[in-house]
Amino acid sequence: MSEKADRGVPVTFAEGVRDDVATLVASGDDKAGASELAALKRRIAELLVECKANPYLGELMGSGRHPELAGCRRVRFDIPTHRGKPRFRLIYRNEPSDGASAECRWLAVAPRAGLRAHRQASQRARRSR
Repeated sequence: MSEKADRGVPVTFAEGVRDDVATLVASGDDKAGASELAALKRRIAELLVECKANPYLGELMGSGRHPELAGCRRVRFDIPTHRGKPRFRLIYRNEPSDGASAECRWLAVAPRAGLRAHRQASQRARRSR
């Protein structure tokens, strides 16, 4: 393993995030084919590596509809071949929130539709505080 990879920030998952990912890549949407699901799985794996290397990857969220997510970060993502707005969201927070991050904690990986990712992250953020 390279020295650079060893210096990354650990990425951890709130309870339920692994299930989010499994459900997302197993079912996708009704029109998704096997190649699109494989591309989605690759994209999520890429996000894991990117977060480890740069815990400030996502945009900082404001207080909006879910004030408990104000200190969290959001990554809008999709597969490379998708045209239009990204359909999925990764919501995470860096812990501790002040100073250098010791951990990148994923709270939700879910579709943006209906703010499902935001609702899941909000519930998990409240439980883990």
